[in-house]
Amino acid sequence: MSSPYREPVARLARLAGVTTDWVDAWGGEQQVAEPDLLAVLEALLGVPLGTESDIEAAIRDGEADQPDISPVLVAWDGSLRPVPVPARVTEAAIVLESGDELRATVLDGEVTVPSVLPLGYHRLVVDGGEQASHVFAAPREAHPAPYGALGLISPIYSLRYGDADVGVGGLAELRGLADLCESVGISVVGTLPLLAAFPDEPSPYAPASRRAWNELFIDFSLIPEWEGALPVPAGDPRWVDYDATGHDIRSRLAAYSAFVSRTPRLREEVDRFLDQEPEMRRYAEFRARTDEHGQDWRAWQKGVVADPERVAYHETAQWLMSDQLSMLSTDLRRRGQFLYLDLPIGCHPDGYDIWDDPELFAPASLGAPPDTLFVGGQDWGLPASIPDRSRLDGHANFRKAIRQQLSVAGLLRIDHVMGIHRTWWVPRGAAPTQGAYVAQPTEELFAVICIESWRAEAGVVGENLGTVPPEINEGLADHRLLGMAMAQDGKTPPKATDLVALSSHDTPAFPAWWNGNDVDDLLDLGVFDEERAHDERWERGEAIAALEQRFGTEGPIATRDALMHWMAGTDAAVALLNLDDLLMEERRQNIPGTHMERPNWRVRHDVPLDTMASDEQFTSRLSSIARERTGGDG
Repeated sequence: MSSPYREPVARLARLAGVTTDWVDAWGGEQQVAEPDLLAVLEALLGVPLGTESDIEAAIRDGEADQPDISPVLVAWDGSLRPVPVPARVTEAAIVLESGDELRATVLDGEVTVPSVLPLGYHRLVVDGGEQASHVFAAPREAHPAPYGALGLISPIYSLRYGDADVGVGGLAELRGLADLCESVGISVVGTLPLLAAFPDEPSPYAPASRRAWNELFIDFSLIPEWEGALPVPAGDPRWVDYDATGHDIRSRLAAYSAFVSRTPRLREEVDRFLDQEPEMRRYAEFRARTDEHGQDWRAWQKGVVADPERVAYHETAQWLMSDQLSMLSTDLRRRGQFLYLDLPIGCHPDGYDIWDDPELFAPASLGAPPDTLFVGGQDWGLPASIPDRSRLDGHANFRKAIRQQLSVAGLLRIDHVMGIHRTWWVPRGAAPTQGAYVAQPTEELFAVICIESWRAEAGVVGENLGTVPPEINEGLADHRLLGMAMAQDGKTPPKATDLVALSSHDTPAFPAWWNGNDVDDLLDLGVFDEERAHDERWERGEAIAALEQRFGTEGPIATRDALMHWMAGTDAAVALLNLDDLLMEERRQNIPGTHMERPNWRVRHDVPLDTMASDEQFTSRLSSIARERTGGDG
């Protein structure tokens, strides 16, 4: 079949790594329209492509910019393949992460390293430093996940204690969830991202940084020498009021930060933390500026300075969160449990990570092409990083994000893991349907994951739900990352390399699915028309009838229990229970594709943790599923 593009356009797309065709969610072959392809190329390359001469010039520049040596080299299991180099190169060496140097051999235009490299991030230097490449010496397989484990997950903000509630769940409640899990034999304690957030952004998937923590979750009872009153929540306790609750918590933390500044022994502790995590000084200065001058740092006047009190506030908040999370993680590991966290695919467009290295990001956002639910595609509003620029600093942004999570997580889920193979770019001002896939340096990103996984002794899960190119599932298998499987229909047993769950933060909890609440909501939102809604309800009824027939159950509670026992009895590496399912919650944590239309990321559990822990029927149900998981009676 002939190409629908002019030859220079197709050539530039191949050179830049923009994929011009793909298989959609319905199995059909799709091709990017040429104007859309050019718009994505303009965003990626940062040059105008309005004329034929512009395109030809971009091709010449692209070919001329090809490096003599790849900027990133992967040495799987420490073995570096011979590296082609220009004939003029006469000497080379590997500078290890430790600073030690290994001599390399240059012969017939190739560099060879005689020894196996230690795990880590090294550099290949040629001709005394004229050129250098990052060398990732990575185990081919990630650290093993906790195979055979049972987990329980809840958004941290949803958790609460009866009389100790401050309006939003935090690390105190997460520890309470872990204690409940331990009492019934559950080893994986899961929650959504705990990352830093702007005050007006409730979504944990649009963080202010993927390298810092959210101070709203601080456990006040663990703050050194804290003597203030805890916030008293107002309003409906079934929903998080981020404005009121956030203001209360931040005000009290600001007062404590001022106390720390006046107390030398506490300030010394903060400074020791900052010496160990120097980037947090820069992060604190950035956040202090956003507090005073607004989130949109692009609009700041030149030379704006940070208020020292606000800098100290953010430094103190990161010290407290880091210390408390580390303590929680250590305590869980000591008793055989693991903290399960989630890494978002990107950062808020006004976030620190973008400000810290703006040249890394293109005038385009990440999203997804049309699928069975979102026929208009999706634009997530998260800035897209430019692969070639990411390679130049050894994918530092990605490395820091992974490392932040694995500093405390024993099991890490990577949201939309397809993004390490290709990402759907939506140029600024374009519709989601006017995007294209941009190829990513998959091998290099897998190498980062494997290095960080082993350094943290933590397993990794790749969220591979939806439209998944075969290369991703092959990569997950090759590098021993778990995939994901959803068990709502109870038909297909998960693989031994899967984490299996009944629902997630992006899907309705089981009772809402059973009642078709999601169909009603999508009809109300205009995503479904009456005909589509009718078809969905009919298919849902058929699925429910099949489940009841298969398990010999009647009604949602008995069928849910049967599904959970079925999950626990499968060969899946990890079976993950959702607290929303167990509590028969019908409100949605998040409705994808909505922002202000629905109160996303605000739902709190009706039942406090202390009530759950004292409910014999509830704990007995969990213990029974745990016994099923371990092969005991149940």
